[in-house]
Parts: sequence; C-alpha cells; structure tokens
Amino acid sequence: MPEIARLTAAMLTDPAFAAIDAHPFTGGFGRRYYPLVLGDKRRDESFAVVEQSQPLLLALCTVGEDTLDFYGMPIQIFARAGLSADELIVAIDMAFAQFDGLAAATGVGRITIIDDATNAAPLKQAAEPRGYVGSNHDYAQADLSKDEAGLRQGLRRRFKPFLNWGQRSLSLEIFAAKNPDPALFQKYQEFHRKIAGRTTRQQDSWDVMADWIAAGHGELILASLDGELVAGTMIVDGTSTAFYASGVYDRERFDKPLGHWPLWLAILNARERGLQVFDIGEIPHEGAASGKEVNIGYFKSGFTSTIVTRTIWTSERKIQESQ
Repeated sequence: MPEIARLTAAMLTDPAFAAIDAHPFTGGFGRRYYPLVLGDKRRDESFAVVEQSQPLLLALCTVGEDTLDFYGMPIQIFARAGLSADELIVAIDMAFAQFDGLAAATGVGRITIIDDATNAAPLKQAAEPRGYVGSNHDYAQADLSKDEAGLRQGLRRRFKPFLNWGQRSLSLEIFAAKNPDPALFQKYQEFHRKIAGRTTRQQDSWDVMADWIAAGHGELILASLDGELVAGTMIVDGTSTAFYASGVYDRERFDKPLGHWPLWLAILNARERGLQVFDIGEIPHEGAASGKEVNIGYFKSGFTSTIVTRTIWTSERKIQESQ
C-alpha cells in the first residue's frame, strides 16, 4: 500500500524523475533561488508517495501566506517514469489527500496545483470531486529542435523589422560561461535597481543567478543604445528548457523596440546550447490580468506560434466553508 514520505535529495536525483530538472523553476536553479527569495514566507512541505521504499510520485509544495503552492507558483507533481495509468491515479489521489491534510493542519485557505501533459487526466479526476476549480493558462514556447528558418516561421511578421533595427542599432554584451565577467552582472543589477526604483531582493539571490549563468546554464544579454544601457534580458536553463526569466528596459526609450533583438538572439543562443524548449512565459487572457501584463504577454507570444495550454486547479477552502 502506498504511503506518504518526506521528499529527500536522493529522490530528486533519481533518474526516473529527471523531468524535475528539465525546467529551471523546479530544477537545481529553483531549489537554490526560491528559498532565498521567499524563504521567510514559505515553508517547504514537499513529499513523495512511495510504495515498498520506491517513490511513485513527487509533489513540490510550500506553505505560506494562507496558500499551499510552490514558492508562489502552483504545486508541481511529477510521476515516476514508466508508472502505469492505474498506479498514477492511485498516487495522485493520495497526493490530494495529503494536500487536504496539510491545508487543514496549517490553516491555509487556498491550494493551487498545475497539470501537464503526463498527468492532466488523472489530476482532473482527483481535483473535480474535491471541489477544485480548473482554469486554463496559456504559455508561449519555442521548439528548439527547429532550425533558425523554422523558428522564424513562428515569429510575428511585424516583429521582423524590429529585429533588424535592434541588430543594427544595439550594442550587446553577454554575461555567460564564455564571458563570466562579474562587472557585467553587476552592471545589470544596478540597471535593475535603477528601473525598479529600489533593491528588489537580497544579494545572495542575485549571486545564485550569476553563479548559475556563469556555470553555463543560461546567459544575460545587455543592450546599449548611444552608449547607454537600455535593456537586460536574462535566461536561465534547466536540463532541457531555457526560460525567459527577466526583461528589464529603460522606459524612457520605449519608442524604440529595445527587447525584440535581444530576446530573439537569446532563443537562437539557447538552441546552440543544446536546449530543447525555450519557455517564453505565460500569456495572460484579457480580463484576467492587468493591461500591462496583457501587453507583455502580447510581446512574448510574438516570438512563437506554439502556445501550450495547462490547467491550474484551485481550491478556495475557506470560501467554500463559509458559504
């Protein structure tokens, strides 16, 4: 009979759960970065469903701010490679029972869980009877198995002159394994502080970003116009997915297409690094996000014709109990 066990480092490095390291959010980068940024606001409650000492399923989750989630993102569930459909259903049902228990024990009112292509149906089967409500979310992704010509086919037509302008007009410096100059990363950090108007996170979290990229897991592209830094584009890699982690721009220069060429170059560079997918990020729906977020989503979706839809399941426990 399966049972719940605390997640261990050995489980995370089990080849049967290699999918965890595919994306930097759940992989080595996320395990170093998010506890530093949100450590005082989240407590790790990740667990495994095991049978005869073999983990069947790993659930990455944290408790904090009246929510059971994963460092502000939805809970991520990973099934052991090769698990049968029946085994997966049983393991997911057990995981949901554990989520309910954690929520009850800690008094949180909200649980969020995201599905993927491997667990969408059994996750839905477990969520709906428990009163979870599903909402679809779209994510822009570039398939890096395509060559540059194939990638260009997914590019929004009106973006092409923006790329040409950026290639002609912007001077680029790249912080990466081939050029791990700390001064370049410091330059970006100061630019970020200037644009944000404040220091947004503690120094050791910045150090994790710099160390991760310098070790060969991503890159930071700095773009200057007329001798002044106007844009910074940061990419962090998992084992197979590169993620567009940050784009910072000089708002006073928004009459120019500052971000198009650096992000397009980042996509091409990720392909050269051997990554399989470039995750450009979520594309918010009209009415479900601010105008600024919708505009950012429009920018992101212009770099690919591939939109992946995933369901986020949400349980609003206190709201339900009060009705």
